[in-house]
Amino acid sequence: MKADEIHLSYTDPLTGQAPHQKRYREVQYADIDGVVLVVHHYHRSRYPEWTAKPYMGHLSSEANVTWVQHLSAHPGCGLIFAHIRRRDLREQIANSVGTEEWTRGREAWLALPRDPRWDGPRYRIVRRAPREWWGMPSDPNWHEPVGPWGSERQARAELGDQAT
Repeated sequence: MKADEIHLSYTDPLTGQAPHQKRYREVQYADIDGVVLVVHHYHRSRYPEWTAKPYMGHLSSEANVTWVQHLSAHPGCGLIFAHIRRRDLREQIANSVGTEEWTRGREAWLALPRDPRWDGPRYRIVRRAPREWWGMPSDPNWHEPVGPWGSERQARAELGDQAT
């Protein structure tokens, strides 16, 4: 993966809405290989760091304990990134995608239990290749990826209200 292929979005891919921006705090999202990363940047602070962490809003309460146990057992497999510049953060993420640490962390992340009361859409529409659109499940424990479709319009028409 190349850093130019990582696109940061101001729209939350799991809810389809833009987050409430606070003063001096910027929140963006990146959907990489089925893992949604939340990118934070604090403007005008003493620590001009860009950080990226997995999206946790749709996990059950037990998942946080399991994730902390995973982080303590495998310190390099946390899917957590930080850098001074956004461009370098994207390069850092791109360099880790596909490595053994990324794969181990991704598998642990996708295995965490989701909150059954979470009422977000079930699928995110993702472009995987030219003319190849997929419906990626918000909860991989319950749903399988569906697709591909030839266009985003086709994917949205097929999935209807279940997708963002």
